[in-house]
Amino acid sequence: MMDMIYARWLLIKRQLPKILLWLILPLLFTLAVTSVFNSTSEDFRVPSAVVVHENSTEADLFIEGLNSSEFMDVEVFDGENSGAALRELEQYNLDSVFILPEDFEEKIREGQRRNLIETYYTDRSIYYEPAKELAASLVQERMGEYTTVDYVLELQNDFLTETPVNKEDIAAERKRIETDTNLVEQVFYFLGEPDNGEETPGLNPWIVWAYITFIVTIFTFDFVTRETVSSARIRFNFMKHSYTKFMLLTFVIMTTVMLIVDGITYVVIKETLEADISLLSLFMYRIIINGTAFLLASFVKSPVKLYQAAVALTIALLALQLVMPVIVSLTGLSLISSLHPVLMFLENELNIPWFILIAVLMLIRIWRDNNAGG
Repeated sequence: MMDMIYARWLLIKRQLPKILLWLILPLLFTLAVTSVFNSTSEDFRVPSAVVVHENSTEADLFIEGLNSSEFMDVEVFDGENSGAALRELEQYNLDSVFILPEDFEEKIREGQRRNLIETYYTDRSIYYEPAKELAASLVQERMGEYTTVDYVLELQNDFLTETPVNKEDIAAERKRIETDTNLVEQVFYFLGEPDNGEETPGLNPWIVWAYITFIVTIFTFDFVTRETVSSARIRFNFMKHSYTKFMLLTFVIMTTVMLIVDGITYVVIKETLEADISLLSLFMYRIIINGTAFLLASFVKSPVKLYQAAVALTIALLALQLVMPVIVSLTGLSLISSLHPVLMFLENELNIPWFILIAVLMLIRIWRDNNAGG
């Protein structure tokens, strides 16, 4: 065993710096891409403005409602600076402007919907219609609350004079019913039940790591291709250890080293980017992609063809993930997603079908090489 390990070291030590670089590249690339994506995601929010002529609770609630949209970045101007807001709009620095009147709160309480808010937009406004609908729904919700309070108080005056109820109790009970019965918010989802766990904000770093690791792992195993087609393989015909055993030992050593690096990667991503994943799923994903890379490198005749195959497979997997929801909706077979190793990894599932396939292919390769005298 030790002599095979020493022979492995002699053949691979020249390529050790490159292999070490390949091993740490997925982590570095994941940290860089995720940081850049999350830091620039705010730049995709559409800039809008709200001009407030009178500070009031209703104006604050309206602004807070607009800000709750993940697509809007709301800037607040007071009434004296309404001209500045409109100039910003004319210069295309703003997508839209909403002007609240001085008696905005009074009109909300009285239910005056007509000509309540002045809105301005340009021919380049891309989010005006959704913003207008959001503003209308916020106003409608507040007016609906006041209408409910007035109606209940009217019923109390007519029928329940013996047990008075105040406005605050009515508003609180309405909010409770709205929250419990989910009257306002509706959640749409695909591919089964929604996940009740906490969602990772921004880009999921594990999806970046999964694809980068897939292609980098195949690149890393290019030394298998070089050694398979080189004259060094012939020497194993005169040794007590076969080339097949030597390459299997190589696979075990490389997988062990990569699992150690994956463990470090797991800790760094979890602590730095606050994104967790199943360790067992991570282990299974590493075994699958290492087996795929090893088998591919064993059959490909040149490193260039191996690189081309790595790029092609990565693009194919990414494209398949993008169209997977459509495929599942058309076929109705949610199990088809198990054919995608990255999806199974991200869903914290053990990809048993791929594991069995890789194991069978490895056994076939060993059997073939043994019968061929390898």
